[in-house]
Formats: sequence, structure tokens, C-alpha cells
Amino acid sequence: MVIQKVFSVNPAQPDLSVIERAVSALHEQKIIIYPTDTTYAIAVNALDAIAIQKLFDLKDRPTDKPIHVVVDSLQTAEKFVIVNREAEILSQKFLPGPLTLVLPKRETVPDLLVGGRKTLGIRIPDNQVCRILAQKSGIPFTTTSANISGGKTPYTVDEVMKQFLPQIEQIELIIDQGALERKPPSTLVDLSVNPPKILREGPISNSDIFSALGMVIDQ
Repeated sequence: MVIQKVFSVNPAQPDLSVIERAVSALHEQKIIIYPTDTTYAIAVNALDAIAIQKLFDLKDRPTDKPIHVVVDSLQTAEKFVIVNREAEILSQKFLPGPLTLVLPKRETVPDLLVGGRKTLGIRIPDNQVCRILAQKSGIPFTTTSANISGGKTPYTVDEVMKQFLPQIEQIELIIDQGALERKPPSTLVDLSVNPPKILREGPISNSDIFSALGMVIDQ
């Protein structure tokens, strides 16, 4: 018997039964694939070291490379990171959106998730599937692109399947909202240092970030 793994949803009004199935998988240390506002991503329970190791194994990803997480709000993020004024400013202006805020992590966050670092990247994507999944699950979940480490960034489920077909049994469920707009990965800002540092420029420009923070860019 072939077990269905791919479930199509309307991005504006995703089927809640699919979301609930995904939530159950996350709470059972299983792997799902879902859409974000940039790419398709892989989710596991970000507080469960066993699930996190499964993710590293699936992607063939070095464990010294940190993985970011999705939460439903900055208020929820405060359970896992120390939120500062800069994070509040950027959140008000750009979130939900393609922005990752790197902040000092709290002890509840497994070291494996962050490659032994003392920081954690927080995402609140502008995507209904993500946001409902975060609200319904009640846990932070990983948001690393759904590719083999070093592989092409996937914007469709077909592109995901081309990379993971040999490992498909390791994936519990794939949420398909169709082809995503081909955007670069989220802008990545380290707010654990002073002054803040742009680690990766994405859809939100460096100048927009520094302007929001009232800072002059050092050329």
C-alpha cells in the first residue's frame, strides 16, 4: 500500500485537517516539509534533540551549522530567546516577513540545534501555513531549506522530491501550496552583538534594516 505523503493546500486558506496532521507529526519526532514566504523548508520539533538529529541526518548537514526556528509571534519567541529593543523595532516593521533575528538563546533550546552557539535565529514568515502551523503546534519548529546540504533551494514540491526521493520514507508529510515566488533566503540579522550585524542580505535590504534601527551604514 502506498501511503500518501503530499497534501495540497490553498495558501490563503489551508485545510486545517492537513495542518493538524502536520502538528501531530511534529509532536511525534517526525519530519515534515512545508512552504514559507521564501522557500520550502523542513520542520521538526526544535526542542527535541532526537528529532533535530533526524533532520541533520536527512539533510546530510554538518552539526556545527545552526538551524533557525519558526514561532508565531515575538511574544512566543521570548520563551526561547532574550528579546531586545532592536528585535522589537525590526519585528514591528518587517514581521511577519522574510527576516531572521539572531538573539541570545535560553537554556531550553538544545545545543544541537544551534551548533553549540549561544544564539538562536527566530523567523515569523509571512505565510498562512507557517503561521497557523506555529499557532496550532505550540512549539518552535525548524526552518531550514528542504534540500540536501549544499543542494539547490527548492521553490516547488517537485524540486524537493528530486533531492529527497531516496529518503522519502524519512519524511512523514509534505504540505504543497504550489510554486513559490523565487526569492532569496531571508535577511539574517545578528542582534546579539552591538552594533547589530547583517549576516546575510535577503529580500529586506541592509539599508532598510539600518534605517529602521536609526543607524548609519558604515561603508
